[in-house]
Amino acid sequence: MGTSASRAVLVACGATLCAVAWLGINVAFNYGGNISGLFWTGARVPLPDDALPGHTQRVADPVGFDGQYYHLVAHDPLMLRGFMPYVDNPSLRWRRIGLPGLAALLAAGSDRYVDFTYVGIQVVFVFLGAFWLCLYAETHGATGLWGLAFLAVPAVAVSLDRMTVDLPLAALTTGLVLYGEGGARPRRVFYVLLCAAPLFRETGMVLLLAWCLYCALRRDGRAVGLGAACAVPAVGWWAYVYSRAPVDEARWLSYPLSGIVNRTLQGITDPTSTLWLRAAAAFEELVLAGAWLALLLAVYLAWKRRTGLIEVTAVLFALFASMLNKTDIWASAYGTGRILSPLLVLLALLALKERRLAFAFPLLLFLPRIALQYEAQLRGALRGRL
Repeated sequence: MGTSASRAVLVACGATLCAVAWLGINVAFNYGGNISGLFWTGARVPLPDDALPGHTQRVADPVGFDGQYYHLVAHDPLMLRGFMPYVDNPSLRWRRIGLPGLAALLAAGSDRYVDFTYVGIQVVFVFLGAFWLCLYAETHGATGLWGLAFLAVPAVAVSLDRMTVDLPLAALTTGLVLYGEGGARPRRVFYVLLCAAPLFRETGMVLLLAWCLYCALRRDGRAVGLGAACAVPAVGWWAYVYSRAPVDEARWLSYPLSGIVNRTLQGITDPTSTLWLRAAAAFEELVLAGAWLALLLAVYLAWKRRTGLIEVTAVLFALFASMLNKTDIWASAYGTGRILSPLLVLLALLALKERRLAFAFPLLLFLPRIALQYEAQLRGALRGRL
């Protein structure tokens, strides 16, 4: 192993230890030692009566969060146990089979171990994301300690807090840029990552399409064909889900910028009766500014006609994100940060590559609101310890 790779391993281990420490504190003091509490299952959310008896730790929040549905998917990856009625949008949740499906596979379908494997896979992707980010930084003459910054990506922080499926895609985005940049043909591992990305979240298909467009601009027909072939696993799985689950009737897309414009005009409607809530509301406005800045920077890259892999991918992802119209996507840092994380990662990589801090500003504007949510969790853990 080369010196650079050795340093990357050390940095990745440091990031992984931070993630494991946080998970340990959360599980021990907020969830009474029950790892299923990480999935944030709501107090009033119905669960299957004949499955997972006494297994799931509920939280005080009556509604819960998205991780609770991926928890059920991990216990029924092939939709054979009748869990679909307990999932808010079965077509959407089962399409994102990458993380829950891999957890079920590694746990050999055991209800007893699948939660541990699910959380363990998240930790592995923290390691990979930090490892790849460290290598990328050193490739462009920066210190490898930047690998630790992978923990600051909104998708990473949210997934470690609520067990959503967004963390792996953030890591894969970093790996795809690392292995895909440059004139040489990418290694085989690049195409493995490209196959995996849409299975973790369908927005990963944007990364795949961006690679095909990037190769087409370079007139590399072979690479375009290989990239297109990488869509086959995801398309095959989505066809299986379509054959078994109800049609996803959510209205996700509309004309460009409709969703974020509506969110901007509506402003914050949640109550702000306490200092914490007032701080949260102020930081949500920073998040909105960060989202706008990310989209505007992508417009700038398109206007400059920059055709590098990062630039092409960022522009295509921004175009897709601008058409997202569902309210909850733009309503909070946990929603906006998760969906925009690949774009935020791409812009941050460009900032690292070109030493231009402006490209990192969108990600930085998300951090105060995410940190405030972690403060609440940490405060709860301290109360539990005392």
